Amino acid sequence: MKDKQALYTNCMSTFQDEIKCRQFLDKSEAELTDIEERRRNERAKMSVEQLAGLKLRSEIKDVLPGKNNVYVRKYLGEPDEIKYYGERIYWEYYKPVSKFSPESDPDEKITVIFRKVLVERVDHIKPASATDEGVGFRKVLSPETKTDVTKMNGLKTVE
Repeated sequence: MKDKQALYTNCMSTFQDEIKCRQFLDKSEAELTDIEERRRNERAKMSVEQLAGLKLRSEIKDVLPGKNNVYVRKYLGEPDEIKYYGERIYWEYYKPVSKFSPESDPDEKITVIFRKVLVERVDHIKPASATDEGVGFRKVLSPETKTDVTKMNGLKTVE
């Protein structure tokens, strides 16, 4: 859905029906916005206690590798979506289950990747409100702002 025109062109080349393709695009766009809006509302409705009860991302990434699906189901709950690709199984959690730090917003998505029956790794997507934590290698080589320099050495050396 990122490129609406390409989707419309593909639809037209396949079906050659302008009315149906426009209806298809409108319906697809409405469904996508409904899903995103539902997720935002779900995060907004969370109470302070629920936000405090979310697991830290670092804990999840340390604890889950090497565990089986029964352990993961008890630890994180039922996944929102399960995808099968070859010998890997992807459990995707769109509901809030983790966050970076106790003060941060919940992660957008957590993906637990199983290889055969054990967890191979855990991936995440940061929330939209996440700030750049730490200093990146690129910023060390060419700091862009005064705050980057301050993060690197704690001193204001660039004026």
